[in-house]
Amino acid sequence: MVLDDNEIILREIFPAKKFFLNTAEKLRILFSFFYLAISIILIINLQAMLFIFAVFIFFVALYLAFFRWILRYFDVNDNYYLVTNYRIIIAEKSTKEITKYKKLEEIKEINVQMNSSFFGNIIFGQPEDIFGKADDSFSFFKTNGMNFTEDKYIFLSVENIHEIVPVFESLGLPINKTFF
Repeated sequence: MVLDDNEIILREIFPAKKFFLNTAEKLRILFSFFYLAISIILIINLQAMLFIFAVFIFFVALYLAFFRWILRYFDVNDNYYLVTNYRIIIAEKSTKEITKYKKLEEIKEINVQMNSSFFGNIIFGQPEDIFGKADDSFSFFKTNGMNFTEDKYIFLSVENIHEIVPVFESLGLPINKTFF
């Protein structure tokens, strides 16, 4: 891993091999099973012309219900996180290659979502809204819709968040804490 000149690692974080599900994720799972059930009904009841559309909906719903969690599990297993005096870094454990980073001056806020055991996720920026915004491209009629977009810069499945938050506070970053 190549760090910039005068860059110092302040904290190295290894994620736990479990998931933290906040209320938004629980609703996304519920809606993905709803989409899955609707797609199965459509596959059974539709004619050949719309059958292809129903199969497409089925595979999208299957991904949203199951496969995205498999991909997320591999992300948690393969990544580790670094906090330096210039940026936050998401890197691969095996190759030590930086996959994503964000400079500290680009971070407007940090949202910490955790349970009473201080296990959760650290989101750098505004968390994705479950029902989206009026100008989101997924929205129907530009007024509402279900958002399955993942947060781009996030430390997933972090234990002992109460020990990590002071590092961000010492860097002068605004932190919003939410307990679930």
